[in-house]
Amino acid sequence: MNLERNVTNIRLKPVRNRIRHRLSRMHRFDVGLWRFAIAGVWVFTCLAAAVAALGMPTGLGAIFDMLGGIVLNTVALGIASAIVMIVLAVSGLRIPRFFTGSILYSIVLTAVLFYFSEFNLPASIVLAVLITGAAALLPVAGAWLAGWVKETSTASKLAAAAGLIVVCTVFFTSILSDQNDAGISAAVSAVNPLSVDPSIPGDHAFSYFTYGSGQDRHRPEYGKEVRQLSTSVDASAYIKDWRWLRTMFWGFDQKKLPLNGRVWLPEGPGPYPLVLMLHGNHLMEQFSDEGYGYLGELLAGRGIAAISIDENFLNYSVWSDLPEADMKVRTWLLLKHIEQIQTFSRDQSSPFHGRIDFGRIALLGHSRGAQAAAMAADRDKWFKEDSALPRADSYSVQGVVALAPTDTLVDGKQAELKDISFLTIHGAKDSDLVDFHGDRLYGRTLFPHNANGFKTSLYIADANHSQFNTEWQSDAALPTRLFITPAGQLKAEEQRHIAEVYVSAFLETVLKGSSEFHNLFRDYRTALQLLPASRYYNRYQNGSFQRIADYEADDRAKLSSSTMAQAVNMSQWRHVQAVNRQREAKGNKGVILEWKQSASYEVSVISGDFDPTDDSVVSFAMADYGHDLSARSTLADISIEVEAEDAAGVAVRLPLAQFMDIQPLPVTDYTWLPGKESILLKDRYKEPSEPVFQTYELPLHKFHDANARFDPSNWTKLTLYFDGGPGKAMLDDIGLSR
Repeated sequence: MNLERNVTNIRLKPVRNRIRHRLSRMHRFDVGLWRFAIAGVWVFTCLAAAVAALGMPTGLGAIFDMLGGIVLNTVALGIASAIVMIVLAVSGLRIPRFFTGSILYSIVLTAVLFYFSEFNLPASIVLAVLITGAAALLPVAGAWLAGWVKETSTASKLAAAAGLIVVCTVFFTSILSDQNDAGISAAVSAVNPLSVDPSIPGDHAFSYFTYGSGQDRHRPEYGKEVRQLSTSVDASAYIKDWRWLRTMFWGFDQKKLPLNGRVWLPEGPGPYPLVLMLHGNHLMEQFSDEGYGYLGELLAGRGIAAISIDENFLNYSVWSDLPEADMKVRTWLLLKHIEQIQTFSRDQSSPFHGRIDFGRIALLGHSRGAQAAAMAADRDKWFKEDSALPRADSYSVQGVVALAPTDTLVDGKQAELKDISFLTIHGAKDSDLVDFHGDRLYGRTLFPHNANGFKTSLYIADANHSQFNTEWQSDAALPTRLFITPAGQLKAEEQRHIAEVYVSAFLETVLKGSSEFHNLFRDYRTALQLLPASRYYNRYQNGSFQRIADYEADDRAKLSSSTMAQAVNMSQWRHVQAVNRQREAKGNKGVILEWKQSASYEVSVISGDFDPTDDSVVSFAMADYGHDLSARSTLADISIEVEAEDAAGVAVRLPLAQFMDIQPLPVTDYTWLPGKESILLKDRYKEPSEPVFQTYELPLHKFHDANARFDPSNWTKLTLYFDGGPGKAMLDDIGLSR
């Protein structure tokens, strides 16, 4: 037995000696320029780790996060490269071993960062290889260049520098130039501009203060500086799993959620209408509730109490993800704030005492906060049995404002607004929520018992997601925002000015009964003198709207018992679901019309309860679907005329542009990288445009003005004539209103 062991040891001894020898010399190929390359890789990975750390905040500050990322990266690079170096040394491969390890580490790290920055996996790997190679070569090239500079004439140096400047200028100009300049929207000559600017501060004095727990760890305004103490609430009925890291950061769990709010309250006895403003999902450690102060100040100065609600503790964190059922809890907390303010209002020592009119409340939300606002207005779908909420008849929501809203299913249900006025605003350069979800909620807003209610939407060619909030820097966290930032965005103050104009006008109308701004919601052109240069698209409907055709049935010829449709020279006309940028259904149908050169489409009222008068308006919504065509003309390139015909057969045809300008859809390039979105980015960016509807209103008296024989009170038929093509459009919501 000992003899066999000795024989084995004798045989293995040369192998052990060879391995020891190789390990003792494992650094011998990592010399000279290879060391410059290793240094370049280390510098690059440290930079990548620092940038990634900024997108994963700990709440301890940006400097701490960046230094932590650099230290962890250095340790990880050293360990990974050493492991690879040892393996290569044992194998006997005669290559720079530590350098090879650092290259492999850098490729893996960079590919992971790219993949989580919305790039697909093949593109992530290719880009990681290219950038890592460049990081290794740059210091080597620098070392070589230093030697070249030493031995080269001054004239050659100057020529080389000039050439480099030219190449860099051309390159960066080509990738950073704005290929999407939407230009100024339609001229205002066809409409009467607003006589009053709703974004001008009012003459009400107001005070600013906060209410909250008084125990906030991170913000003194909800800690020792809070003016009024609020109660905490128990959300454990909705949240079962609350991560311990979240508790460590905030100092509380789901059983003691605080009710914190920033208040802008008009001075004087009141009572004043109230708007509650709710932020969306952002990094938990970067607080969002202060971001609507510009709206709070404007509204309070115009006699509307405004409160920005703090729900940052429900937001996403890289370290503790999202709480479960967060949408439901966001909504529930918003309703609990109403109850808290009611309690304050009954307290004689409170600044709220007797100064809030709970019969005039509006809910404004941004992103997930917008969905929560809509859900709170339709509370019985989710909270009918919850007795901990304020009584539904103790307050009244008159309006909902949704800024770039989400619209997800919660418990298999979505909010519907009944007899509540609705405003939604979205941007075509939104790289967070690329789809116009507010359009879906617009379709689910109805006015069965409120003739004075209305709904309106505004789609802005050059607006993004984040700039409605002053605290949100970009639609994407680092490092994603280095690659996904659409060119030509509105400046942040310009985008917020649009919100000021529309939100102020909407709340003046809904909460204070103003009649000065109705035309703004019907036609964005009335405010173009107040708005930044961009393209705008809007929909509008009011409570007097009588629907003639909504295309929800499948019969394309018989739209209802009282209306018929007919198409001439259409290569396609059928009822289909409207779709968003990702080709997902929006939840309502329209009629697709496709033609090659010239065609027409008519809708006839054959019977029914429609009662047009001289002041009636026929309206319809139309979207350009030409992006589906391989050879296409935009609707803006096609001559479109509308013809109204009365029961006596008198027909009057007018250009559609006489009523509303026809604009091409905005096209968004989400990245500056060559190859564009369809090749480099994940599927949600693959479509450069979303077909959005524009409402066209046709006052029947305009046809009478063109031909006095035409009788508006006997209108029976609407025909659209398309001349030019090929073209494709979708129609929806043909109706009659006053």
